[in-house]
Amino acid sequence: MKHSPHLGVTGIAAAIYCLSAVIPAQAASLIANGGFESGFSSWTRVDQLGSEGTFTIQSGTSSPVNGDPTPAPTEGSNAAMTDAFGSGSHVLYQDFEVGILGAKLRFDIFIGNRAPQFNTPNPASLAFDLTSQTGENTLNQQARVDIVNIGADPFSVAAGDVLQNFYLTKVGDSLVSGYNSFEFDLSSLFAGKNGQTLRLRFAETDNILPFQVGVDNVSLNEITGIPPNGGGGNNAIPEPGSLPLFGLGLAV
Repeated sequence: MKHSPHLGVTGIAAAIYCLSAVIPAQAASLIANGGFESGFSSWTRVDQLGSEGTFTIQSGTSSPVNGDPTPAPTEGSNAAMTDAFGSGSHVLYQDFEVGILGAKLRFDIFIGNRAPQFNTPNPASLAFDLTSQTGENTLNQQARVDIVNIGADPFSVAAGDVLQNFYLTKVGDSLVSGYNSFEFDLSSLFAGKNGQTLRLRFAETDNILPFQVGVDNVSLNEITGIPPNGGGGNNAIPEPGSLPLFGLGLAV
């Protein structure tokens, strides 16, 4: 008996549809201009009143103000980097809207602390001009990466404002470290926050000696699923047991 060739084509098409229905797709980044190739387009820079310096576009292998040695940007020609002759506190942030499911946050960060140590005051603060009750300067030399509420002060580190911290320098860390890559799954953080606007923040404070923090290759890729009915579902990531169905489709 002759078999119609259309059956094979139909079976393959069904299998492909089955695969697309159960395997989540990777969407475009919720963060725009994550490589800073368009300067600071889509980003906002804030400097504490009285600060010297700011986040600046850096290229090549030296810092933009002091000319200290740095690694080249990891993506394209540009990176964002803090640098100054004097003390200051600097924030770089971008707001984004939370999708249905989680997302993968990724960034590269360079640490170039030209002081002999890191310092984080207690209680925590990003202010560079803290003084004790006796008027002595409180050392504050740190870098951090957070997701915060958009209504918060750009420099706030209050527990109610910081939703999650991803990076924080500590006493004893290497003072200079060439670009390191970090990646985090934000599924738990995004749960129940569909449609909310949150803020990704990079912050640096120094009041001892110059401190360069370089940021590059930032992405926040939302994970989206394709519901079997083509829409209107909850776009949930499939159970492992659904994958054998794909193999069955191929066998057919």
